[in-house]
Amino acid sequence: MAEWVRSGALQGAKELIGELGGDPRALAREAGVDPAAFRDPDFPVRIDAFVGFIELAARRCECPTFGLRLSSRQALTLFGPLWPQLNASGTFAELLQRLARVFPQHTQGALVSLEPDDEGQWIVYDLATGAGASQRQTVELGFGIVVNEVRRVIPAWRPRSVSFRHAAPLDNSLHQRLFGGGIDFDADRNALLVDADALRRPLSGAGEPSPAVAVQAPAGPARLSRGVTNRAEIAVRALLPFGDCELADVAAALGLTARTLQRRLADEGRHFVDIRDRVRADLARYYVRDSRLSAAAVAEILQFSQTSALSRAFRRWHGTRLSAERAAARTT
Repeated sequence: MAEWVRSGALQGAKELIGELGGDPRALAREAGVDPAAFRDPDFPVRIDAFVGFIELAARRCECPTFGLRLSSRQALTLFGPLWPQLNASGTFAELLQRLARVFPQHTQGALVSLEPDDEGQWIVYDLATGAGASQRQTVELGFGIVVNEVRRVIPAWRPRSVSFRHAAPLDNSLHQRLFGGGIDFDADRNALLVDADALRRPLSGAGEPSPAVAVQAPAGPARLSRGVTNRAEIAVRALLPFGDCELADVAAALGLTARTLQRRLADEGRHFVDIRDRVRADLARYYVRDSRLSAAAVAEILQFSQTSALSRAFRRWHGTRLSAERAAARTT
């Protein structure tokens, strides 16, 4: 099933590409994005086409920091009909809780979860399986929006820590200016730590959303919801690098019994083993293409007993050898 995102997520992209000397309409067509998406913020765009467009724009415009630059032109208003629910938040802590809750209504192609920490709250961000092999620009775009949103209330704010699955760019000066010095590349997840003080800060203009607006959902295919499938995939992505990731482990993380999770997935036409396999396939390709991690390290993160087992699975998933995929990524 195709995953969709509201075209409001393209806000500012057309103008930025033009300033960088590119042709946004030509790039959109090449990536499979209907140029009509530039005119209508509620136009449904396939998530893989959206991700491909952002990555393609970065390459063709020779701008490795395209996602970060685009984030300065966007805000949470890109959620369109869902924005009033977010804007009703009294504090950043409440805003993040609402963001995680409404995100599946914005798109089923991205996964957002929150993890408490002694110093504050981690925002964990991933793209769903099938969203694209290269995700660097899209992930950096998402975290850039969060930082800029906090800075509307706390000027010059920087997160305590940020981690990215992908490798560091040759020049990370813009990353340093936006995120500060606590950046960890080639990490086992995409995560950003919002400190406790920022979480407590009140948001100006907070109020209850208009009921007539709050109940709206994105038009077209984007309104489809996978329910427990989405939550299960978030849990698999969170658990996989760190320990056991069997049905019972994921069910416990979701506050369910293994039998209940299995039944609810079946009701949505899904199976746990297939979800886990798809996540492993997606992350394997992502690590191989976008990080400098060795094949042995990728095998360990994805819980393969040997690199050879990962290599066989990679060929089954993607129809190509792991080494060939990495070589191809180095030439693009």
